[in-house]
Amino acid sequence: MRLAKTPLPRFFAWWGEQLLACLPERWRKRLAGRSEALLLERRERELVVWRERNGVASEFGRVDLALPAEAQAEEFRRLRARIENPGVRSIFMLPGARVLARDLTLPAAAEDNLRQVLSFEMDRQTPFKADQVYFDSRIAARDTAARNMRVELVVIPRTQLDPEVAGVAGGAIELDGVDIWRDTPGSMRHQINLLPVDRRVRRRDMRLPLNLGLAAIAVVLLVFNMSQSLANRAIAVDTMRAEVAKVAVEARHVSELRKTLQDSISGANFLSEKKRRGPVVIGLLDDVARRLKDDTYLERLSIENNQIQLQGQSKEAAGLIGVLGASPYLANPRFEGQIQPDPRTGKDRFTITAEPKEVAAGDATVAPAPVPAAGDATQKGGGGDG
Repeated sequence: MRLAKTPLPRFFAWWGEQLLACLPERWRKRLAGRSEALLLERRERELVVWRERNGVASEFGRVDLALPAEAQAEEFRRLRARIENPGVRSIFMLPGARVLARDLTLPAAAEDNLRQVLSFEMDRQTPFKADQVYFDSRIAARDTAARNMRVELVVIPRTQLDPEVAGVAGGAIELDGVDIWRDTPGSMRHQINLLPVDRRVRRRDMRLPLNLGLAAIAVVLLVFNMSQSLANRAIAVDTMRAEVAKVAVEARHVSELRKTLQDSISGANFLSEKKRRGPVVIGLLDDVARRLKDDTYLERLSIENNQIQLQGQSKEAAGLIGVLGASPYLANPRFEGQIQPDPRTGKDRFTITAEPKEVAAGDATVAPAPVPAAGDATQKGGGGDG
């Protein structure tokens, strides 16, 4: 009853009509068929029952009013049981001439409390007071520019409606509402409800709690499914992380092995390159010994920092640059400092610096030189510490 006094039923009814209008005609007919109703019209000796579907009423059956009230109710229940829809409504119909109808123009702001406003306006618009009648209304039109609306008010005295309703099977038939025909009986109804809210049957549609229960189960299953999905994803992520960590350890191990291998290769190559690029000492000594004359001997031969230094004494020190320049082991020979005579030996003391050539020992071609006599060999090699 409190809900019926609020604007919510009218809003939801309007909203449903607007949504229904957006659907294809085939779907509109199906949904409209679910909202069918049984229309009861009382005549002199019988109760005519109309079946309304898709806004069209057709005669469905008749109940003899000469029968006892219980028999009338049982016959109506038999007719009602022929309809598969358990939520079919029962509407008692009155001729349009039995009611008083008025068209009122009210401000648009009155829509929120329309029933209360009409109660205040009842004695002004009708010869009755609000407590003497049953009434209902519907908004016929709205004028947005003028901010008002046209309301159709339908009124019937209580003293007339109560006996009518009580006479239907002795009141044993539960009614959902009281409406009027727009034109003749069997035509469209006016879509109002003159029956008070407290006298309307309270139907409990089991589909609603069932649908709510199914929706709740669906939500629970959805949450459970999402939680399981998240848990599975978390497990998969942990597994992938463990695999990635394992692969990372293996990758680090492989990287360390590769680095060790590269270091070993670099060390081996360094020694090989050092050996390849460095002078062949045996060949160098042999070549220098063959090229120097018997009047020349070395006191020192050193190889350090890619530099070869020869120190010694010779009677013809100035000609040594040309002799050593032809060596396949020496490059760019030159004097370091000046040639100084040694008064003790009567020879010139010299210091020659050169760079080693990148020549392998097997590739060096040693120019043939005369082998000195046995007595001269000691003098040529004497004092050498190279």
